[in-house]
Amino acid sequence: MTQPATLEEIDERLRSLPETLVVDPEDVRAMAGIVELRFATKPAANTKAASRGRQIRLGAVGAAIAVVVLVNLLAAYYAPTYSRAVADAPGIGGPSSKILAAFGLNADQVTAINDSATSSGHTLRLAAGYADGLRTVLFISVDGRGLDGNPKGHGMNPGDYGLGNFTLTDQFGHTYVPSGVGSPNWIPFTPLTWPASKVGARLTLHVTSIDALWLRDSAEANGDWSLHATLVAEPAHTLALPAPVRTPQANYTFTSIRSSATTLNIQWTVEGPVLDRVNDLWAAGGSRTNPQVPPASPTPEEQQLERDYFWPQVFDASGRQAQLSEWGITYTKPATGEITVFIHGPGRYRIQLGGALTADQHRWIVVP
Repeated sequence: MTQPATLEEIDERLRSLPETLVVDPEDVRAMAGIVELRFATKPAANTKAASRGRQIRLGAVGAAIAVVVLVNLLAAYYAPTYSRAVADAPGIGGPSSKILAAFGLNADQVTAINDSATSSGHTLRLAAGYADGLRTVLFISVDGRGLDGNPKGHGMNPGDYGLGNFTLTDQFGHTYVPSGVGSPNWIPFTPLTWPASKVGARLTLHVTSIDALWLRDSAEANGDWSLHATLVAEPAHTLALPAPVRTPQANYTFTSIRSSATTLNIQWTVEGPVLDRVNDLWAAGGSRTNPQVPPASPTPEEQQLERDYFWPQVFDASGRQAQLSEWGITYTKPATGEITVFIHGPGRYRIQLGGALTADQHRWIVVP
């Protein structure tokens, strides 16, 4: 006698189904193991009391059909790439080209979302989003403001609001936090994690307050807004590390290089006499880590050393400098550096880790 499949087995088979939902023999075996499904029916008004317990019985074939329908429903929710209902919605009211350009994006690269919620007299609209293996970006307007015109102008006029307190989670319960340079209306988050990074993410942005930006965040409005987005991440790649760079003043070692279709992140370390000299100048300048003590202005020598040996730049094959997202140097020993730039897609890129480095001390990489 065939034994019924356990709930654990059914759950395991559902989770292991591929995005295309090709039912293989193992799937058939698991579904055929369900001997019957019972569905209670609502009796008609004139049905006799004895028939109120009547049930519809489905054999193994009917059960398999029912399970396939259930799998489709689950797959459509947990794996947006299965139903990929991120159709080409009109871009009316979406982020302006200047705002998109601030993130190295264009209208063809973002997903139109247009989900809105109203609370406490204010309407928030999640207009668009973007995701790849290095970042997740959401664009949100408040009362119709924040996504049009010049990005530098938002927040200067009465009625300009930005997000205050919020959380971002996916359908699997993972939480994403802001990461990188953005604004209260255009927010970069950490990249999608597995399994959402593989099958797509159904994101929920829960906002509990918005800030009055023109009042320098001294006033806020509390409420309860829930916005939803479906995003599928573009892939990211880990690139081979170039050879170290050796100079009389500094030695550079690459530690990580990752890329997506729009973003390039580079990390490295620095050692050598120039680092010792910069640290000496820092010490002579007094405290620069205590927020209660105003830091001393850097000396001309310190500024020159930083430009010569700690000022990274990235160029494409034509010599055009890549748009900077963010960069920073931590003057530990060795010093650690990191830069993120926006790129225009696959190709060759040249890395220059300091202004004093000559052409033979630059390094080339290939973004797939």
